[in-house]
Amino acid sequence: MVETNGIPRSRVLVIGLDGATWAIARPLMAAGRMPNLARLVEQGAAGSLASTVPPISAAAWVSFLTGQNPGRHGVYQFRKFDLHNYSGYRDEFATSNDYVGRSFLELVGQRGRTVGSVGVPMTYPPFPVNGFLVSGFPRPFGPTAQVYPPEMAGKLGRWDEVQDSFNFSLSGAKTVETSDYWVERYTEISVEALAEKDYDLFLVVWNSTDNIPHLFWKYTDPNFPAYDAAGAQQFGEVINHQYEVADGEIAKLLAALPDPDNTTVVVMSDHGMGPYPHLYVHLNAWLAGQGLLAVRGGSGGQPSLTSRVVSSARKRLPAQWRHRLRGRLPADMRAGMHARHMNLDQIDWAHTLAYRFKIFPSVEGVVINLRGRQEQGIVEPGAAYDALCDQLVDALAELRDPDTGQLIVARASRREMLFEGPFLDDIPDIIVELNGDYTGGSSVAGPLISPLPLRDLSEYSASHHPDGLFVVCGAGVRAGAWIEGAQIIDLPPTLMHLLGLPAASWMDGKVITGIFEPSALRPVAYADYDLADVDRSTRLSDADEEAIRAQLAGLGYLRE
Repeated sequence: MVETNGIPRSRVLVIGLDGATWAIARPLMAAGRMPNLARLVEQGAAGSLASTVPPISAAAWVSFLTGQNPGRHGVYQFRKFDLHNYSGYRDEFATSNDYVGRSFLELVGQRGRTVGSVGVPMTYPPFPVNGFLVSGFPRPFGPTAQVYPPEMAGKLGRWDEVQDSFNFSLSGAKTVETSDYWVERYTEISVEALAEKDYDLFLVVWNSTDNIPHLFWKYTDPNFPAYDAAGAQQFGEVINHQYEVADGEIAKLLAALPDPDNTTVVVMSDHGMGPYPHLYVHLNAWLAGQGLLAVRGGSGGQPSLTSRVVSSARKRLPAQWRHRLRGRLPADMRAGMHARHMNLDQIDWAHTLAYRFKIFPSVEGVVINLRGRQEQGIVEPGAAYDALCDQLVDALAELRDPDTGQLIVARASRREMLFEGPFLDDIPDIIVELNGDYTGGSSVAGPLISPLPLRDLSEYSASHHPDGLFVVCGAGVRAGAWIEGAQIIDLPPTLMHLLGLPAASWMDGKVITGIFEPSALRPVAYADYDLADVDRSTRLSDADEEAIRAQLAGLGYLRE
């Protein structure tokens, strides 16, 4: 291992399997269907990797890139939060502009390390690194790659000769084919780059282990309410196939390493994956029953006839078409549609103390209707606000399904218990992490629990789970060790440590020292790094927003 100023310095290869979970990988490894990952696990240290809250790709990958919790980097969802309006969102997508200058890809370049990055999510628009960067999902799809430096785009050739793998209006078989294509294409780019230059840090991320389960879980799980037994004859092995394809591509990358004995290999995922929840929990209806939310007189808490007709018509269209049409409407019209769809127009805000905030299938929020923040806020800041938050956290922790007696909530927390940083005030006041069967529903009256329609479950049959995976294999790493308690924010300081660099002092994550043999342990160093003065006011063009909206809709991330 090379030393710089007496500090061991390894090259590092990071392979991202977006959404990969041990629950799928372990049986395949045991059956000999993922021999390359199995060998890395046997020869290295591995464990579960806790994602962000919520476990969504936007927040998780930005936490991976910065080593910071979302309260510090400000990205919680693909759309930006805004508690000042009752919908809870600004009509604006998060991009690399929200964190550029703070990613460890840039920091290692400050210390002279070279970087190659292919397909890491949330790296659009591309930004300067000491090497090259090919932007990952979500990104507009066009004839050329979105890449730094820009002149590299011509070298990579045309990108519109094959459909984007996120175009899920394609047939199931075509979706699998194009997904395979992009895994292999990213590998080709990586292998060619490694043959031309000896990079200190190289990263490649494949999305197939995330996007395919979203659509194909219903063919693999007989216990899933929307299980498709007929379709399982054709698609029952599609998810396993994606893991096997990824394993084969791992072998190609390992074979391409110019200095394998001096390279630490890291395999990781940003979150796990599992069946989509099949029961709605209607927190607004529960809040109304607690006397904390008021329903407008005469509405009965039910959507208007117009809203019901529009909603029914929308559901007949494929998700990408719905969101493409919606994206072409004026912003105020989109906001009105969202309010009606979420039944926000049924709430009497002048007499409401708290209301539900949609975050993610497995994570809900509750927002206090705070005077001075919301337009019709009525709860006073200070003691009244604190008392109401504590009351809600205690009550939510005990919330049970009236039909089964099962606890609905895995954990209810005030936001400051989970996050810290300058963007804390963007987060809902209370974070409600739901148990696996439940997802948030929008009713403001009626029963607490209702089943999801089978049509909806069939459209998107898998969702993210909180625990991803990681493997580290290289000189000085404990062979066969299983590591507990690692988080995705721990990877950037750990990778910098492996590169022989001090971790950034402002990162929330910590070096995962348990992966090292005692003889290879060395003190963890921290340092300040120069933060680039970046113009963060740049917004996506209308065309870029439309393209990104369609991709996110295709994966169910804009589901309402």
